[in-house]
Amino acid sequence: SWARLCTEDWHMPNGMCVPAGTTAMVNMWSITHDPDIWEQPQQFRPERFLPSEGGQHVDVRGNDLRLAPFGAGRRVCPGKALGLRTVHLWVAKLLHHYTWVPSPNKPVDLTEILKLSCEMATPLTAIPSTRVPELST
Repeated sequence: SWARLCTEDWHMPNGMCVPAGTTAMVNMWSITHDPDIWEQPQQFRPERFLPSEGGQHVDVRGNDLRLAPFGAGRRVCPGKALGLRTVHLWVAKLLHHYTWVPSPNKPVDLTEILKLSCEMATPLTAIPSTRVPELST
C-alpha cells in the first residue's frame, strides 16, 4: 500500500498543514493517467512500453515512479522478485496452451473505476480452449 500515517503535524512549503493522525496516500491512478507524463493516457496502448514500437522503457521495479506496480522503497511488494522472474513464463504457457476469446455474454469493457485502487468497472471474462494437448508421461 502507498498509504502512510502522519505521526506529527507536518507543515508543507506552501503553508498547508497535514495534521497528525492523517493517512496520506499516493494517487498512482492519477500519475498513470497524467497527460503531462503519458501520451493518450486514457487509451489501452501496451506498445507505449516497447522501445521497439516507439514507446519508452519504463522501469517497473520501483525506480521510475511513473509506473510502480510493486510499490517502492522499504515497503515494496515482497513478491516483486518472483513476479518479475516468472510472469513471462506464466503468460507464455497460457498463450501456448490455450486460445482465448472474449465471452459472448460479456463484451470487453476497459472502463475503470477508482476505489482504493483502480479496478475494472466490468471484470474481464475470457474463454480458454485447449490449443496444445497435455503430453502424457
